[in-house]
Amino acid sequence: MKLVNNDGQNTDLIIEGETATFKGEEYDILIHDGEISVAGHIATNNFIVKEEYIEEMVERFKSRKGNVDQYNGFAGFMLIKKEKKMSVLTGWDSIKDFTAWVESEAFQNSHVKKEQRVKSQGSDYLEAMPVRESFSVEG
Repeated sequence: MKLVNNDGQNTDLIIEGETATFKGEEYDILIHDGEISVAGHIATNNFIVKEEYIEEMVERFKSRKGNVDQYNGFAGFMLIKKEKKMSVLTGWDSIKDFTAWVESEAFQNSHVKKEQRVKSQGSDYLEAMPVRESFSVEG
């Protein structure tokens, strides 16, 4: 899949079996729910996890089955990992569907409040603030 960010920069997402190549690096796919490969829009949340919390973070995502999966336009979820780097990828039918999710109360409760706390207090789990990216899928 060819992904294009808001600045017009391209990257590929290649899903092969239990691995994914993202931004030129190979990751292990730890969770793959839904059909991210048919999405028209992909949002990512990229973070570096402190070594001692990697397994706990993976377990948290395995038990996540929450609001996002039920949201209109949601196509799929993927958690990928390479050493301490993890990325959550969510696939959406369209940017409009993704924007509706971001503006929802469920998103605000599950993401924004946590980010505000991490910014002010730091995180026991993460080495730095997560980096969000948004991509249109082309071709």
